[in-house]
Amino acid sequence: MILCIDIGNSNIVLCAYPREGGNPSAPLASWRIATERTRTADEYRVLLRQLWHESHFTPADFHDAALVSVVAALTDVWAGMLGELLGREPLIIRHGLHFGMEIGVAQPERVGTDRIVDAVAVHRAAGGPGSSGRGAIAVDFGTATTFNVVTAEGLFLGGAIAPGLGTVTNALVEKASALPPVALTPPPTAIGRDTVPAIQSGLIYGYVGLVEGLLARIQAELPTPAQVIATGGLGHIIAPLTPAIHAYDPWLTLAGVRAVYMLNRK
Repeated sequence: MILCIDIGNSNIVLCAYPREGGNPSAPLASWRIATERTRTADEYRVLLRQLWHESHFTPADFHDAALVSVVAALTDVWAGMLGELLGREPLIIRHGLHFGMEIGVAQPERVGTDRIVDAVAVHRAAGGPGSSGRGAIAVDFGTATTFNVVTAEGLFLGGAIAPGLGTVTNALVEKASALPPVALTPPPTAIGRDTVPAIQSGLIYGYVGLVEGLLARIQAELPTPAQVIATGGLGHIIAPLTPAIHAYDPWLTLAGVRAVYMLNRK
C-alpha cells in the first residue's frame, strides 16, 4: 500500500491506498491526529504504530509514502520518521515535481503545495482535460479556507484564501469575552432567538455568505461554470447549506497527494 499524508496546521490526516488502481475517493483506511509542532519523531512514531496496530496494519504493509505539508517544522520530522519506519524516504511534495498541470500564476513557487494537490485532485474528479469544457474549483475548509481554480485544460489559475471557519470562531470567542463558546451547528433559523443561536447564525450562515459570494465572483470570471467540490475538516458543515458547492469529498487532498505520487515516483 501507499501511505499518503496531509500535514495541516490543525490536523494531520493519513490515508492508505492500494499501490495500483483503486478508488482515490475511497482509501482503504484513514487516520486523523492533532498537529503538535513540539512532538518529536519518536513520539509520532509511537503514535503511528499504535494507530496501525489498532487497524491491524504493520509498517511492512506499506510499500511507500508521500506527504504534503504546510508546517515546515514537521516536514523533516515526518520524512525522517517515515524513512526509518518504511526503509525508504517518502516523496515530499515540493515545487519542481511533475503535477500534470501548468501553474499559471505570477509566482508559482509561492503557491502552497497543499493548494496544488487540491487542484490536481479536483481537476481529476471533474473528469480531467476537456471534460464537457468545464473547469473545477476545490474549496478546502481548514485553518484557512482556500479556493483553488483549475481550467478544463488543466491550468491552475490561482484562487482565494480566507480565514477558516474555526479560526473565525476562535477569534470571536477570544476577542469578545462576554460571548460563550458555541458548537458549530447550523441553527434552525437565521434569526437567533437567544445568544447561542444568534452566534451560530452569524458564524455559520455568515460564513455561507462568504463562500457563496467568493464562488459567485470566481465563477463570473470563468468562461463556463466550474464544478465545485469541497473538502477539509469543516467542509461537511458548510457544503450541505449552499447549492454553490456541488459535492463534498473528505479525501480530496489525499487523492491529490496520491495522484502526484503516481506521476513522480514511477
